[in-house]
Amino acid sequence: MSRIHWALSVALGASACIEYSVVTPPPVAPAEPPGKEEDDLGNPPDWQNCFEGFHGEYFNLGIDDDYVNPRPAEPLAPTDPAELEFWQESSYQQFDASLDMGSNWWPVDEGLEGDPAYFAVRWRGWIRAWSGTDLQLTFGAAGDAWVFIDDELVIDRAGLSPFDPEDLSVNLSAGQYPIEVLYAHRKGPSGFRFRVTGGDVTICYPEFGDDDTEATEE
Repeated sequence: MSRIHWALSVALGASACIEYSVVTPPPVAPAEPPGKEEDDLGNPPDWQNCFEGFHGEYFNLGIDDDYVNPRPAEPLAPTDPAELEFWQESSYQQFDASLDMGSNWWPVDEGLEGDPAYFAVRWRGWIRAWSGTDLQLTFGAAGDAWVFIDDELVIDRAGLSPFDPEDLSVNLSAGQYPIEVLYAHRKGPSGFRFRVTGGDVTICYPEFGDDDTEATEE
């Protein structure tokens, strides 16, 4: 018999013994989870009241740009997106609630030669893992694609790959992290899919300052 149970028995009498149980409450997520401070991505969102989705920047690629519509004898494009100049000056920006664009997707057409065949997109947001979890997703890209979480490359699809979605898993520790998704369509059919299918995670649109033009939505 525990001390608490014994004390109750003495006070109330053995015949009035009270049975009790202690219920352990579930752990509460930290109010200020670890993660990066504000940068050019914007602030982490209010996780209790945020727009789930990404900030998308869309770029038009010209037919004369390096590595666009490559011929077999030409040099291969760099596999490091930092060495490419596809994401320089955006044609427009918008909020994208979903990155499941499917196939035959042509989002940028400004009348350039070859439009709308060649384009690039950069999506950015914040991902919060509410616990240690596996981010489960379906991912496919007809073209070059990369996914960075907390500046770490977690998906690498450099090169002219076909749109062939596959199931992937990324292990995350509890916390909040910036997430960046890069896509470049340089030749052939188009298609892109980034669909979260499981995991104790939330992905939200960043919070920008009042004077930050990146908050502009089309």
